[in-house]
Amino acid sequence: MSTVLTNESEQLCQVEKFIIGHPMGCLMQSPRWAKVKPNWDSCTVLSKDETGRLRGSMLILILPDKGDGTALLYAPRGPVCDPHDGQAVKELIDGARQLAAKYPHGVFKCDPLVLEDDAEAIAVFLAQGLAFTPGAKFHHTVQPRLNAVRHGLTGMTENSLIMSFAAKPRWYIRSSIKQGVVCKNGTVEDLPAFYEIYANMGQNKDFNVRPMGYLKGLLEAFGEDGRLLLCYSKEGELLAGAIAVVAGDRVTYVYGALDRKHPELAASYLLQWEMLRFALQRGCDAFDMGGICLDPEEDQALYDLWTFKHKFAPAEALAGEFVFEF
Repeated sequence: MSTVLTNESEQLCQVEKFIIGHPMGCLMQSPRWAKVKPNWDSCTVLSKDETGRLRGSMLILILPDKGDGTALLYAPRGPVCDPHDGQAVKELIDGARQLAAKYPHGVFKCDPLVLEDDAEAIAVFLAQGLAFTPGAKFHHTVQPRLNAVRHGLTGMTENSLIMSFAAKPRWYIRSSIKQGVVCKNGTVEDLPAFYEIYANMGQNKDFNVRPMGYLKGLLEAFGEDGRLLLCYSKEGELLAGAIAVVAGDRVTYVYGALDRKHPELAASYLLQWEMLRFALQRGCDAFDMGGICLDPEEDQALYDLWTFKHKFAPAEALAGEFVFEF
């Protein structure tokens, strides 16, 4: 059975619990993610089995007019369900089609946490009449198809985790600590200081910089599940920072910044280590560092970022976007 909810429905508490407990759960499918996107409308589609048990959920963000008279319905990293359960996937996509019928023209997109080599799951989505382009490049999808993700954290200790790294990142983490760098949990009041180095880095690296109000909304929406981590020198100078969010069984590194005036202090290494410690503390199995590019000819800056991220997490290739037009 497919059910379409508004974002104000009381059933969304049940959805949140479902997302938290599901292996495909992630922050972008949490009902709280809709609060981070105030310029979008949103609805949640549910799939329930014959006993009424929730077996699938899909948060859909909606732009009624994306500037050209057509609508965009987008389920970031959704749906959340067993991707091999054809009935659940069918009901969730049917719910998306019900929503699409409210708009004259547009496109629906979803990009679930389905690996590119999961042929069975891909076939289930294609059976719903969705279009799919295998191997899409970085800038050809809404969310990155290639990401750096460390799985298998469950049951690890801090010692076993740090010993799983190569010698060089271990040395940098310990060197940073020995040089007096400390990582503290920040609050919303610390956002202006973080934002200054975040915006400067964005200008220098030519990447999109979110408004400070957006970052504030993210931290407020996720509350104790969101964390602003800030690394300071022993003199009290802010060196690096990151926003990380717990949802499902993963910690996701959402935004980060580095002041490059003191590279010898290796604050970026300590920052990743502290996010991994956060994942261990919260009992998460995965640390998602976000998008990467494995081909320098495709995007040199993103490739350079991968040369750092791979020291903490391997590459994970998702199938990509599934689409229908209406």
